[in-house]
Amino acid sequence: MNGTGRSRAGVGMLLAGAATWMLVQSAPVTAAGDPSAELKTAVTHAGFAAKYESMKEVTLHLHHALNCLVGPQDKLFNVAAGNPCQGQGNGYLPDQKAAKRENNQYYEVWWAAQIAGQALASDNLGAAKAAARIVNMVLDNAAKAQ
Repeated sequence: MNGTGRSRAGVGMLLAGAATWMLVQSAPVTAAGDPSAELKTAVTHAGFAAKYESMKEVTLHLHHALNCLVGPQDKLFNVAAGNPCQGQGNGYLPDQKAAKRENNQYYEVWWAAQIAGQALASDNLGAAKAAARIVNMVLDNAAKAQ
């Protein structure tokens, strides 16, 4: 093998190593799910909650938004309400945390989840709808910042 053959083999090995490194580095993000899809679904359901006029519908869609944010492993997750984000990941907050993206946007969404949880504990339709509007605005702003 001449010098050119060795340098080609070296370049090939270098490229293969770089490709392997890139796959390993991207694996945790892929395994974590798709936070942007989860956030978009949560925005949609918070918007639904803000528009409905019955406590049953408002709480159902607030639960959907909250479930998309916190994921099935969280104590705020309500299995009975359903999970419109099933198959999208483990919840926006855990997926963002797994991807090491605990930035301002992460904490704004965390607070929106807390507001949704408080609203779900209320039996006042006006308060629940107001909370849903706030949650929707915060989540929509976070989604636009992505």
